[in-house]
Amino acid sequence: MYSASSQSAPTTQQNATTGKAAGSFHVDYVGATDPEVIVANLEFIFMADCQLGAFASFSGMDAADVVSYAARGMRVEEGPRIDGFEWDADRYAEAIAAANDLRPEFVVMGGDMVDDPASEEQLEAVLRITSRLDASIPMFWVPGNHDIAADTVKPTRHSIDKYREVFGPDYYAFDRGPIRFLVLDTVVLDSPQQVPDELDEQLAWFEREVDRAGEQQRQVILFGHHPLFVAEAGEPDSYWNLPRELRRHLLEVIHRGRIKNAFAGHWHRNSIARDGDFEMVTSGPVGYPLGDDPSGFRLVSINRGAVTHRYAALSDLPTGEAS
Repeated sequence: MYSASSQSAPTTQQNATTGKAAGSFHVDYVGATDPEVIVANLEFIFMADCQLGAFASFSGMDAADVVSYAARGMRVEEGPRIDGFEWDADRYAEAIAAANDLRPEFVVMGGDMVDDPASEEQLEAVLRITSRLDASIPMFWVPGNHDIAADTVKPTRHSIDKYREVFGPDYYAFDRGPIRFLVLDTVVLDSPQQVPDELDEQLAWFEREVDRAGEQQRQVILFGHHPLFVAEAGEPDSYWNLPRELRRHLLEVIHRGRIKNAFAGHWHRNSIARDGDFEMVTSGPVGYPLGDDPSGFRLVSINRGAVTHRYAALSDLPTGEAS
């Protein structure tokens, strides 16, 4: 039996919603604050994997490395070894500048904000660039394995506490009109060996939130770093998805709650897969791509309950002043 207390969204300047001027994106609630009201138009941005430092980590590749990665379905490029994170930081700055021009209701960063969990320099740069996001546009953080696990795989009590000190809760809920958004800590879900209590508490919280949303007739949308699955619900376990046994349990809750949409990153490529009415969207990276899709982010629109989305390359977006 699982038990946990419900968590709410972090309350920082970057996610305290205030009024904002109309822009390319907007939100329009029909019927004021009634939780059963229909959302006429709500638009947000889902980013993932800005991962400052990843470009350097993948530098220094030779022809044999390119072939080896290609055999595992990943695209990397030959080139000299470099240090630092200027390449990644520039792209994240472009993404933030584009968000300021598009003016969504909010932005979600779907994890892997940094490449090295121990690098204070990378973390400080992420927060500095994020501070350029207009104060009227909330930023909601999702923990990635490079953020909340010191070894980038298995979180510990200490690594979770450290993450929470900087970014707030690692799993939580927030509402917009009649829609409840649930942020999951998929790093704990994927590798709970050192924090089994965190797994139990999060699963119990998730079930309660889904059941409560059903009772309130709220639409639910999920965010996480790892996708539940990349191609199909029954695919084998891999580094890129959640373990199949846990996946089955989550999907039972998802279908019971009539949840139709989830957004994740981690794969550094784009994929859309389905299990019945449930759509699992794996979105490409703001930072270093591992496939043919360029650096970018996903534009999501909700119109009277219908969710549509498209991936936009940074090169195709307005970038305002990214310096």
